[in-house]
Formats: sequence, structure tokens, C-alpha cells
Amino acid sequence: MMPSPLPAGADSLLHRMDGRVKTVVLLAAVVLASGLRHSGLALGLWLGAAAVFLLAGMHARQLLKRLLMPLGIAWVVLLSVLFTHGHHPWFSVTLGHVTLTAWREGAWQGGLLFCRIMAAVTLAALLAMSTPMIEILETLRLCKVPGVIIDIADMMYRYMFIIEDTAQTMRRARQSRLGDDAPWVQRVGDVGRIACSIMVRSLDRSTRIYQAMLARGHHEHARDLPFFSHPISARDRLAGLLSVLGLAALAAANLWLA
Repeated sequence: MMPSPLPAGADSLLHRMDGRVKTVVLLAAVVLASGLRHSGLALGLWLGAAAVFLLAGMHARQLLKRLLMPLGIAWVVLLSVLFTHGHHPWFSVTLGHVTLTAWREGAWQGGLLFCRIMAAVTLAALLAMSTPMIEILETLRLCKVPGVIIDIADMMYRYMFIIEDTAQTMRRARQSRLGDDAPWVQRVGDVGRIACSIMVRSLDRSTRIYQAMLARGHHEHARDLPFFSHPISARDRLAGLLSVLGLAALAAANLWLA
């Protein structure tokens, strides 16, 4: 059975909304976030997505956990653009014999990229935490995304948890043999051997699964049974329409302020 990403007891309006509506709206919002040209709009979209996340009954710790790595990447992007792009100096930082100059244009562009990244990641986290992965993938199938891409993504999602469990088992086995007390060079070698073993096992398992699928008559042009057996409710249609109008207004403001 595919593991569910939804938190236990989630029962907000967002969680009850039809997965087709949420997937289309939130993916469209991610695309829009990546094309915003004004940092204020990107910041507003980011804060709005975070507010919806919290209002839907999900914990702030879950959001922070998922934003931790993208936040580090966004800061690297911000600092690299701040000190490398521009014509009007803002301030200087001296590190030993090196002087770094921050540029005003770099601060504006870096802040925009920072807000874009965080808004897009927050929207993606909102979709992943409120919608089962199977509904997201089947909605993409309805949107005519090639079936081979959907099948690969489905299998990746299903079996990455098995790979994670295998890695945890091997790590605990190493710890039980006092591997953490070994010299640093040996620990690095152990980690490399564990990673290599996991990759070999994953390749072997994926080959066996694919052969089993072929034996059962699977091919890339096979027609799957429809997953969604009920139409979208009027309430969800209205919510989707209002969301699309909101995104259209945001896109119009982006063009007007550009």
C-alpha cells in the first residue's frame, strides 16, 4: 500500500477539497511564483501559502522541516547575487585581504529570487501535505502528462520508503557492531559501501519489478482504469474558480508592476 503523506486526523476544508482542483490550482501557483517579477508579490504569495498551511490545521514544525533545506539554498542564491550583480555599490565587507562589495541591484534581484524559491517550495509543500500522492499523479494523467512519466514517478514514490528502511536497517547494523567508534577513514568507507549496496539492491529490485510488470502484460501504451469515479462537486468547482481568479489577478498585478 502506498504510504499517505497526510497527517493523521486532517479534516480541514483544504484536505476535503477534490484532489483534481487542488493539484491544478497549486501547481499553477507554483508556476506563477517562479515567474513573478516583483519581490513584494512573491513575498505576499509566500506568506499567503504559509497562512493557508497553518489554517488547514497543519503544524508549523512540519512546514519548517520542509523549508529548512530550500531556505539554505535560497540564502546561498541571495548572497551570491548580492555580491556579484549590479552597478551601484551598497556596502562592503572585508574578510582578511578580500573586500566584497554588495550591490543595490543584486540586493533587489537576490531578494526576488529568494522569495520566488520560498513561495514555490511552500506551495509544493502545501500540495504534498494536503493531497495523497496518488491523486496528484492521476490528476497529472488527466492533464495529458505522458503515462511513462507518471508510472516512473509512482514507482519512485512507492519504493523510496523501502530504500529508506533498508538504509536505516544497514545503519543500525553498523552501529551495533561499534562502527561509530571506528577511525574516520573507516567510517567514510563504511558509508560508501552502504550507499553502494543500497544502489545495487535498488537496481536489482527495480529490474525484477519491471520484468514482473512485463510478464503481466504491461506496456507504455496500456490503458489504465479511471481513478476518479465521481465528478467534482459544485463547492469545489467554485473554490477552484475563485482560486484561479485570484491567481489571474496576481498575474495581472505582476504585469502591471513590472
